[in-house]
Amino acid sequence: MAGLWHQVLRTMSQPGTSPDDDLLARAAADIALRDHPHPPPDADVVLEIARAEFAAFLTVGQARAALDRARRAARDSPAP
Repeated sequence: MAGLWHQVLRTMSQPGTSPDDDLLARAAADIALRDHPHPPPDADVVLEIARAEFAAFLTVGQARAALDRARRAARDSPAP
């Protein structure tokens, strides 16, 4: 996930450009999975985190897709 956070920092620090909403959705989903293990996060949690952390207003579809992708990435990554 380090690559994801590098992309988030890069997109948020470029003046005059709009951040990539799908990228911010992925970052919010990553936070949701890390910070809300029980009960498992849903799209509403991802939307709330995106608004609070990145001032990003996403669609429910973006939130669900990002959460699904983050879950797959967590499941497929080797344990530390």
